[in-house]
Amino acid sequence: MRKSTSIVLIWLITLSFAFSGRAQAQTEDSKTPKDSKSSEIDKILDGMGYPELQVVPKASERLLIEARNEKSNWWVAHWPIQLSGLATMGIGLSSNGHRKENLSSNQKTDADTISTLTTTVGAGWVIGGLILGMQKPYRSGMKSISKYNDKDKRSQLMRERLAEEALEKPARIMQVLQYVSTATNLTMNIATAAYSNDEGKVLAGVSAVLSFLPFMFEDNAIMAHRKHIEYKKKIYAPIQSASIRIDPETNRITPVTELVWFF
Repeated sequence: MRKSTSIVLIWLITLSFAFSGRAQAQTEDSKTPKDSKSSEIDKILDGMGYPELQVVPKASERLLIEARNEKSNWWVAHWPIQLSGLATMGIGLSSNGHRKENLSSNQKTDADTISTLTTTVGAGWVIGGLILGMQKPYRSGMKSISKYNDKDKRSQLMRERLAEEALEKPARIMQVLQYVSTATNLTMNIATAAYSNDEGKVLAGVSAVLSFLPFMFEDNAIMAHRKHIEYKKKIYAPIQSASIRIDPETNRITPVTELVWFF
């Protein structure tokens, strides 16, 4: 009797371990897809990181490229403004030989004043372009970020964001100056044409068209910053849409947002 009882107990214990092991295996199997899904999402989120560190070339690399270029071409770095100013200066210097013949004394005085102003404005933009190039803002930007190394992610982000500021500053300055340059050169050419003969009006008209050179040809500072922002936007796109998803296992309604990558 005792022997049969012990056999029954051993059989029951074996069955209980078997069922518990099977239940545990089923539980692990049911959790595996969710765990794998969550791990995949974690990998995607970890891989996203910061766009400042993933854009190619990075802001610091772009800054270094521009700093190397401005060593040799600083004197023509802002050539659209300089060339339009040179054309205006030429009109001012040659305006005395292209005036109308029937000008009164007061008109001649006004024409002389306009001629002087036209020459001054044109020369100012030629010299101003040289002065802007001599500032070498990209070299100054490289010096400002050189004290931040790549020892950790915080230092890397600090370095890249300061480099972005160094790219943005000259671009913003040139965006304003291209409007001022065009407006002043165009105004002086029109004013000079009012006291010029037919040949002088043609020359002033050509110079007036050249006043728009800063808009016809993008300044290098503006282009460098625009390209960096363009490449940075290609890393991540903004959230495109939002929707609602029903979980097939729990039948719960979950709000979902879609993040789109552009490559």
